[in-house]
Amino acid sequence: MRFLLFLTLTIAYTLSFAQEEFDFVGNKKSFSIQPTSERIIIDGELSEETWSITPKQGDFYQQSPLDGIPADKVTEVQVTYDNDFLYIAATLYDEGDYVINTLKRDQFGSGDQFAVVIDPQNQKSNGFAFGVNVAGAPSEALMAANNVDEGWDNKWKVATSNYVDRWTVEMAIPFKTLRFKAENNTWGINFYRDEPSLNQQHVWSPVPRQFDGIDIGYFGEMVYETPPKKQGKNIAVIPYVSARTDKNASGEAAINSKITAGADAKIALTSSLNLDLTVNPDFSQVDVDRQVTNLTRFNIFFPERRQFFLENADIFNGYGQFANSPFYSRRIGLDQQGNTVPILYGGRLTGNINKKLRIGAFSMQTAKNEITSSQNYSAFSGQHALGARSNIKGFFLSRQAYDGTESINGDYGRNAGGELNLSTKDGVWQGQLGYVHSFKDGFNDKNKHIYGRINYSGQNFRTFLFIQNLGENYYADMGFNARLINFNPITGTIERIGYTQIGNMLDYYYYPENSTVNFHWSGLENFIIINDQTGLNEWYTRLRHFIFFKNTSQIRFRLNNNYVDLIFPFALTETPLPVDAYNMTEFNIQYLSDQRKLFNFEIFSVYGQFYNGTKFTNILDFNYRIQPWARFSLGLEQNNIRLPQPYGNLDLTLVRMSAEINFSTSLFWTTFVQYNTQSSNFNINSRVQWRYSPMSDLFVVYSDDYIVEGILGPKSRSIVLKVNYWLGL
Repeated sequence: MRFLLFLTLTIAYTLSFAQEEFDFVGNKKSFSIQPTSERIIIDGELSEETWSITPKQGDFYQQSPLDGIPADKVTEVQVTYDNDFLYIAATLYDEGDYVINTLKRDQFGSGDQFAVVIDPQNQKSNGFAFGVNVAGAPSEALMAANNVDEGWDNKWKVATSNYVDRWTVEMAIPFKTLRFKAENNTWGINFYRDEPSLNQQHVWSPVPRQFDGIDIGYFGEMVYETPPKKQGKNIAVIPYVSARTDKNASGEAAINSKITAGADAKIALTSSLNLDLTVNPDFSQVDVDRQVTNLTRFNIFFPERRQFFLENADIFNGYGQFANSPFYSRRIGLDQQGNTVPILYGGRLTGNINKKLRIGAFSMQTAKNEITSSQNYSAFSGQHALGARSNIKGFFLSRQAYDGTESINGDYGRNAGGELNLSTKDGVWQGQLGYVHSFKDGFNDKNKHIYGRINYSGQNFRTFLFIQNLGENYYADMGFNARLINFNPITGTIERIGYTQIGNMLDYYYYPENSTVNFHWSGLENFIIINDQTGLNEWYTRLRHFIFFKNTSQIRFRLNNNYVDLIFPFALTETPLPVDAYNMTEFNIQYLSDQRKLFNFEIFSVYGQFYNGTKFTNILDFNYRIQPWARFSLGLEQNNIRLPQPYGNLDLTLVRMSAEINFSTSLFWTTFVQYNTQSSNFNINSRVQWRYSPMSDLFVVYSDDYIVEGILGPKSRSIVLKVNYWLGL
């Protein structure tokens, strides 16, 4: 009944939405650009004659917290090009009290920053983002509808200069870096400015506040006088050499040292289709996973951090609902504990076949180890644009085990499926319908994942309704789904249980005028889990109210109710909680201080029922930066769970400390320390990165793990020296 009531309210509110006053689609901007014959030096000075005659694109709009009104600060952008580069100059007027969070690259976030976002196909399906902060730290990303891939790296140039009343940006983006059709003379483009002193975001072509400021559906247009010429060959080889020493303290201490080498290659087959190859890839320089406290009955989803799998990842992992994805790249080259499984070689093909059709395909071969046999992981995905923002997609995934060169009969897992994504031209209404089929030896029924969703994203009201069903024999060997797998601690067995999930949300945003508050956000959420075998298994309802202040501080209130019908005992302590129905209510409050300050902090407290007991959670995060060269943070999470006898009590502590020292925009030292009593682990990871040449790095990485049960003792230790070099051919 509660769900039907909330659904009725959602529909009633949705049908009452008024027409927006500002026509964002109709006010899309456009400009023409002329080529230059002058050699432009990228130093941030804007001293070339070209910049004195190139027209300025100004009149930026505010995008957040309000939208469709003139920006409070002046930004002017100029664009030109030659045979090799797209040049962008920006002048951002300001009084000079800047916020600089880091000098480290690929850290685009809060702070004084400028970015250009480009869609060379002008199809609103995928594009590129290039950003820089006021201190000259660059960031780049691949863009797709509803996805930004910050793991992408490529060669380009940028510099900034600071003055009393402004700061300036100068960019040179190689056409070889951009994937485009030579005959296309109209590109999608927008410019974005993050203005922390006012806690605002500004854009050149207007974007509604309910969307991200760089939403690809609201790009303006850039028209070439003469389209850029087809680029010559674009091939890069990135070899690496790595020296590693490991010491393990299991039994007698063993020291193992080795030197490895490998290479990646990037080959532009056409101006919009790229082939990536890798042989013996090494990911020793990648950040360690952030440890978490897990108080649920299911596995935790950890994000991908390896660059090879991040680039163009959206074309493979954009299927499914929430964490129920048929593709999860951490299945390749990592076991379930996050330990490395060597990858022997692999290849990936991604890009546009034409303006409407985008494809992706890859195949990766892993080596065998003590736990698993050699595996081949292969995939194909394609999406075809429909109209302005809609598309139809399809995919095929395959995991096949090998014994030497022979495939192992019956040891495979495959998935095939498709998805229809519909959207109005303005992106306010969206709908989704998807189907995934599982192929596994011996399982021919109850092996489907079916899902659908409808979204409304208005200026004030936003809502969604979704439903999905997963059969108990639905396997995703290359994907992620935790809830299908249920552990019985009494028998020590795992049972698979199919389920149906229904969820809806209703949010209201209020933007007061002449207030210290930017906006209020009130919301109501419901999620229901119905097991195929036992009926209603879980019901989660959340009522929340968030307040976002103009000084960037926030305060958040939540009231949560969670009904759980345990079908197996829950072994959180040594004595598992019994099978029973539990109705739990908790309240939490969260406060974030002014994020612009050199010292800022966050406090998050939760208190309420936890199964047949209580839980009190406190999370404290403290951050301090010495602008612009250093950032330090300390985080503490304490969970105190009190259960009746004989189930006992549980006190869990998680501590995180990090220090980031930026010697320049090309030399960084980051140290991360974690202490987790739930996993009985104390970890130190320290990394030095020197970008000694464009896209070429030297890494020194030290990692140390200790067991914290009883007396602190060593578990493993490693030190890595790695050098790679980007060789353009």
